[in-house]
Amino acid sequence: MVAGSALLDSLPRRVAACDHFERAAESILLNIAHASSIWSPKERIVYLGHANGSALECAACLDVFVAKNLLVTDDVYPGKSLLVEVVSMLIRMLKTATKRVNEDYAVYRTKKDRFFAHEDLDVYQVSLQLVAWLESMLVHFSCSVDIRAKLDKSTTSIVLNIVEGNGRFSGAYQAKFYEIAYKATVQSASLIDLATVNGVTDISRVEQGRELLCRIATMLTALAKAVGDD
Repeated sequence: MVAGSALLDSLPRRVAACDHFERAAESILLNIAHASSIWSPKERIVYLGHANGSALECAACLDVFVAKNLLVTDDVYPGKSLLVEVVSMLIRMLKTATKRVNEDYAVYRTKKDRFFAHEDLDVYQVSLQLVAWLESMLVHFSCSVDIRAKLDKSTTSIVLNIVEGNGRFSGAYQAKFYEIAYKATVQSASLIDLATVNGVTDISRVEQGRELLCRIATMLTALAKAVGDD
């Protein structure tokens, strides 16, 4: 928490991921505390699951900061390493809470030698590309501050809901978060239309963003259907 506060102090708080990071970091502690005070294994698993999801959300926020060129990979490496330890401990706690826990958890490190399982998803990597694209394009948009802020929030929502979905243990919950991410994708497309209604100097770069959104929407639709059929 202390390291996270120091990191946020160096970032512009207008960035939507800052608020998400702060709330998720607090949520880890609060949900672990709730889990430790409850006798029911079933309820304990729920709170530990919330803490796990919040840890993954913190990791995703760090990726967003890098995608926005606010930090570099070396800056977030210590934080992500710490979050890996937190998630690993939470997984062990979940497994020991009850023998009925049979969900398949991510292996650290992943098949592609990344920190977290969601980082191996193509849709996650493309959504980070979208965040980076938007950051490079904002200066070229002739639109209000409100539209820019909404674009930041909607594209960040895509990233974080993909992470939330991948971190859930039931297909129904996974599909729910993928559908939220899909809605944020559609909203982002509409906001880009509003941001560019007065024209831009390089239309080809705008089309790059729209292409990323189309790819994300297609992958999210497939993911939601796949986990919903489980």
